[in-house]
Amino acid sequence: MLFINNDEVQKVLTMEDTLRVIEEGHRELARGDLAGRPRVDVYTENADPEKFHRWGTMEGSSKALQRFAIRMKSDIVNWPVHYGIRVEDKYCVQPGLYCGLIFLFSTEDGAPLAIINDGHLQHMRVAALYGLGAKYLARKDASVVGMLGSGGMARTHLEAFACVRKIRRAKVFSPTREHREQYAKEMEQKLGIEMVPCDSAEEAVQGVDILAACSNAKEPIVHARMIEPGMHLTQVSREFAADVYPKLDVCIGGGPASQVVEGAGIDDSQGFPTYLAGSVEALERAKGPARPRESKNKSFRGRLMPLIDLIAGKARGRLKNEEITASSGVKVGGEDSVKGLQFVTVGSLVYDRAKEAGLGREVPTEWFLQTIRD
Repeated sequence: MLFINNDEVQKVLTMEDTLRVIEEGHRELARGDLAGRPRVDVYTENADPEKFHRWGTMEGSSKALQRFAIRMKSDIVNWPVHYGIRVEDKYCVQPGLYCGLIFLFSTEDGAPLAIINDGHLQHMRVAALYGLGAKYLARKDASVVGMLGSGGMARTHLEAFACVRKIRRAKVFSPTREHREQYAKEMEQKLGIEMVPCDSAEEAVQGVDILAACSNAKEPIVHARMIEPGMHLTQVSREFAADVYPKLDVCIGGGPASQVVEGAGIDDSQGFPTYLAGSVEALERAKGPARPRESKNKSFRGRLMPLIDLIAGKARGRLKNEEITASSGVKVGGEDSVKGLQFVTVGSLVYDRAKEAGLGREVPTEWFLQTIRD
């Protein structure tokens, strides 16, 4: 059994391969040969009234790969206001440290195969999902990206877009000038495209073909006034304002979700099941006013389709260049049921590549086995 850290993941995982295996995973899901459970969160009230513990899991199993993966994360979360916008901050043990792990198993004999740090893989798999959304919905001649955010997600998203479209220029806005300028310098060197740091979100999205919101904002930063005909939109943290949805002609979304968890069920408007050990009122005070879920947003009148139907050729995406399309992190018409798919496909790829390269730290498999039947 291997323990594979983020540096080792980065050495073996390319964006091209991440896009490929997630696309293949969707095809397997369409055939009924892959099962995935959407994310479930469990919150526990903390002694500090401004903070909560959040445990999140999602899982997937692949017949073709003969692998099962569960991704687990343990965070202390709070929701401060920065630059007038409520954002989500999180850590494990102390600020700057995080605990997210992917546990990979063989479905041939049940053996534990690997524990993988999820940090770099998480950024890659999310970006690849939205890269596939752009592949199937963005205009074929899309070449300019507007990026809101300059963190790790913004880096992998731009890389994914560059894999599926001939991107020649990207504009970026982040509230901290130093961050957006550093991002622009780094991505220009990495991708060889023109990068333009901007002083406002409005400037960054003007005249772009793909508008990507990659922030930790918990309230809208993308508004209808920013949207232009022909754009393709993405979000990772529910950054779309309610007035964006009536402007969408096509949106990737939908998908079934069903699971039972004991505990006080709450809706934290993230688009996946959430449960709470503690006071709902305390959580509402810490997080601020809740936003309505997109699945209840009756203003969306466009065409909604799962990504698997686009990949399998069962649905038609963009019909006209002037249509406005979106692949958003929270699905307008249902739960996101493919996150587990991403971890089993990408996690398996990382494990195989790490073994081939002699990377990873060997951990005795017998530590995880026992003679007592449960």
